[in-house]
Amino acid sequence: MELTSDDTKSEETDDISKNISEETSDKTMNIIPQNICKRCSVRVIYNQDSTIQIKENFEKQCKLSDKSPDTFNLLSDEENTLTSELRSRPEKTCYLCAGILQDSTIQTLLGRCKELLSEYECVGSVGVTCSNVDLLNVRSYLCGVGRINLQIKTVFKWLMAGELSRFLGVPQVVNNASKADDQDLMVNIEIRIDNDEFMWMCRPPVNWDVYNYSQGKFKSARLEDALSRSKHEEIEKYKRLPGGAIQFSAAIAANTTYVGGRYTKNARDMSQTPWLKQDGILISGNVEDILCKPLQKAFRADEARMHSAGREDIDVRMLGSGRPYYVQLTNVRKFPTQAMLDELQEEINRNSPQVKCYKLTPVTKSQTELVKQGQEEKQKEYRCIIKTEDKVTEEMVDKLNTVENLDLVQKTPIRVLHRRSPLTRTKRIIKINARALTKEEVEVACKHDPNLVESLNNRLVVAEVVSEAGTYIKEFVHGDFNRTVPNVGTIMGTRCDMLQLDVVNLSMVWPPEKEDVVGET
Repeated sequence: MELTSDDTKSEETDDISKNISEETSDKTMNIIPQNICKRCSVRVIYNQDSTIQIKENFEKQCKLSDKSPDTFNLLSDEENTLTSELRSRPEKTCYLCAGILQDSTIQTLLGRCKELLSEYECVGSVGVTCSNVDLLNVRSYLCGVGRINLQIKTVFKWLMAGELSRFLGVPQVVNNASKADDQDLMVNIEIRIDNDEFMWMCRPPVNWDVYNYSQGKFKSARLEDALSRSKHEEIEKYKRLPGGAIQFSAAIAANTTYVGGRYTKNARDMSQTPWLKQDGILISGNVEDILCKPLQKAFRADEARMHSAGREDIDVRMLGSGRPYYVQLTNVRKFPTQAMLDELQEEINRNSPQVKCYKLTPVTKSQTELVKQGQEEKQKEYRCIIKTEDKVTEEMVDKLNTVENLDLVQKTPIRVLHRRSPLTRTKRIIKINARALTKEEVEVACKHDPNLVESLNNRLVVAEVVSEAGTYIKEFVHGDFNRTVPNVGTIMGTRCDMLQLDVVNLSMVWPPEKEDVVGET
């Protein structure tokens, strides 16, 4: 509809005023014709509505249009709460939002985001955040409108999240801080505002408390609170209207991605993590590289790090159902799906005869806490081959088998004092099931050197030990110069040493059951 006379304008103004609350009508009509954009007009007009009503009205009247860069979509004349003058006027930089809600800005930012998104594959979800926007909310007080409930950041997220979700073909997610880690990708829009244009706000009736000197920026919440308690006439005396362009920038970062699983190690000469020799040369072959490098390459991550529920020594095998672990992938460009992980699991197991992985699946950051808890809270089962100084008697073995819920006092082992704090810990041995090896079993064990059979016969014991997580089992066997008491030697009444150690079971459910995994969003 075109306005051809002052009377027409007056009639339309009367019609509009019926559709807005009495509390905001005067303020709204004073600023809509020239000062603010179409989306900010809707923010002001529906200021008194509930959040749901605001979102419905906003989505109905402020959708982006493919036909026009700045079309204000209206369903019908009856539902039109803005004048045709408002719809047809040329776009100018909005005073309230500094242009951040206008189509020209949104389309520019969307174009940049789509360029950045082109290097990512298999995205399951995307979230939108924006920083430094809250400071713009104080502009509504300068116009005499006061607080606008529907804030700029909220509307901006509606717009960007909707467009990006359609572009990627994923569900729309307007995230908040508590949900940020659940999204595959985070799009952050940062605006830069010159603090000088707000320095007047540090004068009366506002005060210097609104400025954060350590961070060099204004505290938007305190600033808004101070302005809300000030009279408009007072603000008019001291304000200098903000001027100059607001700068925008877009950045996309993939949230850290986590893949959980279990691994077994059937070697006694392989460390869990990379080791350096004394000459600084890296020892080739370790569990972390075998499990992480294929994932880092497949998902084009900047970095891959393994975290596990405890660790075994270089000469200890990890058997049974395997040790729970997860791989932390930083800034992946391709997001893992279950099908991809199934293929990678087969590839890793095919190429590694000594280390095998099982149950690879996507997991969330919150679920990784289970691994950290299991490291200290769960029970672990070990199989030990123990050599005694004296010949093993039935009485010695019986003493071991009577152990149940035995509390140990363990000082930090000498072998790890260079990297662990010198503490004294109380740990518990749940039970022991021991037996002496027969001569035939000793002969099989010493087939590489038959001369050892005579010296080891009647001096070897195999013991299955169930202990509290965090117990130093080697030290429990040999005593570590009585830094662990009681120990196997004091129980059997003879000096003991550990020949071989295997971890045979870690009693924890990992990874979580499929229905609990939130990795396939």
